[in-house]
Amino acid sequence: MVEIQHGTVTVAIPDEFAPPAQAGNLGPDEVRRIAKAPRGIGLVCDAAADALEKSGAKFVAPVGVTPTSLRTMGKRAEGIDQVILDLEVVTNKLKQANLLFDADAWEQIRRINDQVKAQGKHDPEVLVMFKPVLDFFARVRPPAAAPAPGPQSASAR
Repeated sequence: MVEIQHGTVTVAIPDEFAPPAQAGNLGPDEVRRIAKAPRGIGLVCDAAADALEKSGAKFVAPVGVTPTSLRTMGKRAEGIDQVILDLEVVTNKLKQANLLFDADAWEQIRRINDQVKAQGKHDPEVLVMFKPVLDFFARVRPPAAAPAPGPQSASAR
């Protein structure tokens, strides 16, 4: 397995999908110049490898192109798509975790703010101790509450 690390994240992928050295180091113009292969390239590489094997001496393949190289390149082209899909699933899970963590933190800090305001009416020193919380709420607009799940109203149908 090849490990790719960035910041706090390490991703392990099968060796055959190890990114080339230049991956991640290309500029926007270089990326635009890369030939874009159509979908299904792996299947056509496999079919071409079969045809190359069956053709025998009737067909002379270009230098460096073999049935093995075609299958390897096709498998990599298709396999990396699955790796990317798997990463997107993990990314989606982490994005949802982030929303849940933020919501939990928001709920707790709102409760602290409410308590500070209530106790601050009787003890102004509390207002001083929790000034960063009060300043935060003075400048932050509360996020809109998510609609409650339930049956749709007649007007929404």
